[in-house]
Amino acid sequence: MPQDNTRTSFGDLFITQLLSEIVVIPVILFDRPETLESRTEKTMHYRLSRKFLSTLLVVVLSLTGCAELTYRRMNDPSRDVWQKPQGVVEKLSIARGSRVADLGAGGGYFTWHLAKAVGPRGTVYAVDIEERAINMIFKEMVARGTPNVRPVLAEPHDPRLPEPVDLVFTCNAYHQIKNRVSYFRSLASSLRPGGRVAILDFYPRGFFSGLFDHKVEKEEVRREMEDAGYLLVADYDLIDRQHFQIFAKAEG
Repeated sequence: MPQDNTRTSFGDLFITQLLSEIVVIPVILFDRPETLESRTEKTMHYRLSRKFLSTLLVVVLSLTGCAELTYRRMNDPSRDVWQKPQGVVEKLSIARGSRVADLGAGGGYFTWHLAKAVGPRGTVYAVDIEERAINMIFKEMVARGTPNVRPVLAEPHDPRLPEPVDLVFTCNAYHQIKNRVSYFRSLASSLRPGGRVAILDFYPRGFFSGLFDHKVEKEEVRREMEDAGYLLVADYDLIDRQHFQIFAKAEG
């Protein structure tokens, strides 16, 4: 999944926020002059901080624990209910034998759906900057017996595609890319004639989306892609949590 050159994990960001909220504030409180009222206030904040910390540690442990377990949770079949992968792939209208890049493949949730769509003569490049994700996809590729999937360890600024592709597909990764206009302007050279870029990403809703900027406005995606030299060719209202847009290179 493309992101900044500093490979900060979601768990690392959460810890940073946690420290700012429950470590700095108690220090300020305990630096006040001692009075009966302040001692009572300190005790209350201490108890609240401990309770808050205990709750957040559970979340932090789940975020910073086994990476493979995290990816497997992302691949849980229950996700199909709201993500509608078959409906998404149908909208992509992928021809048999196509070359497709799954940009920010993660644990490969969409990779296998795309591999089925391109058929045995097509190729899906499962692209991610995290080596752990690439290793997991490779293991799953061997287990499934899908030779038309090729894992690609990318750089934050370069997907390192070995050949031009017919479609670049990205789900829940666009918002993590830095310098997106420059990134997709450069990516245009990796598209075959008539090639397209499909982007699914979360609407700006919910606690975590606001806390870690884990979202992007639909209009922002469209504006940035137009600045990068693309035109909108399709816009689907398929998924409640995400916007789904397809772009093609502007002629001339």
